[in-house]
Amino acid sequence: MRAYVPLLLLPLTALFIGVQGCGDYQKVLKSSDPEFKWEKAQEYFADDRCIQSLPLLQELIGLFRGTERMEDVYFMYAEAHLCIQDWFMGRYSMRNFAKTFPNSDRAEEAEFRAALCSYRLSPGPELDQSETAVAMDELQLFLDRYPTTHLRDSCNNMIFKLRGKLETKAWKGAELYFTTSKFQSASKALQQFIDEWPASQYAEEAQFLILKSQFLYAEQSTSRRQSERYADAIESYFTFAARFPESALLNEAEQFHRKSRAGLEKASTEQR
Repeated sequence: MRAYVPLLLLPLTALFIGVQGCGDYQKVLKSSDPEFKWEKAQEYFADDRCIQSLPLLQELIGLFRGTERMEDVYFMYAEAHLCIQDWFMGRYSMRNFAKTFPNSDRAEEAEFRAALCSYRLSPGPELDQSETAVAMDELQLFLDRYPTTHLRDSCNNMIFKLRGKLETKAWKGAELYFTTSKFQSASKALQQFIDEWPASQYAEEAQFLILKSQFLYAEQSTSRRQSERYADAIESYFTFAARFPESALLNEAEQFHRKSRAGLEKASTEQR
């Protein structure tokens, strides 16, 4: 029985503490003392209670505008948005801080964090990549503005990852033409992908799919058009073999090459 009573009282105790804490927070919000609110805002922020610090900091921006404390208040306000992972408001606030306090010791950090928010807003490669492009531009602009920054490696690492998303997005878009059996469009889209991303991790597969697309497109064509399309496939085979002589796909590529030669000979015979 003794063990049961404390367990029963635990939720009630937690509820009482929660209500009391809520009441204390309301007192802080209603206080007319800016210094007290600033002290509590810092306390909440230090305790990772950023959602509670934000209303106080927002009010203090107006109360301390034009004073020396304004810089500290606004920077913490911007940091609090990052703390709760509100990347849109975090980016806006950090950008605004850098513009409002361009001579601040924290201006560089603010610009970096604004770019970091854009990086966080970049979605997966299957989605629209507008935010990815914005993030890359902001990170590069930051590097151009602060060429000796200690954050260079971090920026370059993020740019590399963002480029990877754009690369994957472009690859998936080109590959989709092949998987949906649009072979003529596939060969063009895949070639464009290779032209834009010559060192891509997908370059080998893309080059192979160009060959396969051209062969399958020739197979679907009328006899009058087959000769030139088989010839395109044969040329693509030599391109693939020259670029990737050690490829695991080379044997399969050779099969398409042989079939394309046979198809070309047959089509040429029929046209005589």
